[in-house]
Amino acid sequence: ARKQEKYSPFWDLDSLSTAILRHHFTMKRWMALDVGSKVIGIALSDPLKMTARPLTTISRRELQRDAAEVLALAESNNVARIILGRPTYLSGQESTSLSFIEPLMEALRESWDGELDWADERLSSKEAEELMGELGIKPSERRKKRDQFAAALILQWYLEETPHAR
Repeated sequence: ARKQEKYSPFWDLDSLSTAILRHHFTMKRWMALDVGSKVIGIALSDPLKMTARPLTTISRRELQRDAAEVLALAESNNVARIILGRPTYLSGQESTSLSFIEPLMEALRESWDGELDWADERLSSKEAEELMGELGIKPSERRKKRDQFAAALILQWYLEETPHAR
């Protein structure tokens, strides 16, 4: 009679469970930024990169400090890719607000080894307002959260357009 092998990966459930948990907790998220002249709205994906949620809004101060604050959030949330909303008019022409967004992209690029990308942000603030209204968020709260909800919409649209990158 032939002797059966003692080890099979299917028999070692403890190791399999540990491997699954390790993979789950090391999966990287993506972060989106809705950059304004006064604030930056920030959103995060789930680890599977299927959904986006608003995270926070930070006040803009000085370029390097803004970049450091974004990168600290990226580090603490296990982020692999940061997506910045790129404002364009409905005509397709680039917005003049790129003058304060592009320097932030460059500062992030100089300080971070992760991936950076642009995403179309057309109508994200308008849709964020509508979404918050549907969710029953009070108008006074909407002003405070508009940019992080806009970032979440930018990220959700990006996730839907980039399924192969998960």
